[in-house]
Amino acid sequence: MLAAALLLPACDGNDADAKKDDATAKAKGAEGKKDAEPKAAPEKEAPKKEVDNRVLADSGLGVGGKLSAFQILNCDDGEEYCQVCRYGSNPKLMAVGTVDDEAFRKDLKDLDAIVKKYGADKVKAFAVITEIEGGKAVTPKDPEAAKAKAKALKAELGIDFPIVVPAPEEGGANEIWEDYYNITKSRTVMFSDSRNKVQYSAVEPADFAELGKAIEAVLGA
Repeated sequence: MLAAALLLPACDGNDADAKKDDATAKAKGAEGKKDAEPKAAPEKEAPKKEVDNRVLADSGLGVGGKLSAFQILNCDDGEEYCQVCRYGSNPKLMAVGTVDDEAFRKDLKDLDAIVKKYGADKVKAFAVITEIEGGKAVTPKDPEAAKAKAKALKAELGIDFPIVVPAPEEGGANEIWEDYYNITKSRTVMFSDSRNKVQYSAVEPADFAELGKAIEAVLGA
């Protein structure tokens, strides 16, 4: 019995040490698992606001700029659509001016002749009649009156390509027309290739010799 009594504390001590060692091992194992857990991926930064990368001229878009879709009203039937979109991948000639600008009227007749020279199936054209207030093109406040004036101008000049006016959007202003196109003067003329990239840009041009060269370069490409 004495031998058994002497052995008992020793057995209790070994068992306690074993339990302690086991607890230590479990703690280390837990720490190892914790370290092995994948860390949460850092949150992605919010996308930065796209900067304005337009190419601008004194009025309108400069060479290398790109025509953008915007809604218009056709003066003939009043239909609302996007003229840039409707012409698709065709090279496009876009002339912008005020209805009372006599020099712009001459531009339109000259441009009509240029389109006929190269072929209306190869070069698409349209004119945008706009109002300019404070050095900036604005959306017509009275679309019906604007269409009527544009229609009368087309009949007077006898040109074939569409004459349009910017279509008011909800709230009145056509934002693409007013903010993107940068029209500040009447007699702004732009010509783009099949990808809507501007290849010719002029304000109050003395003639259209350079336009002819740009058209030939695009059609010959």
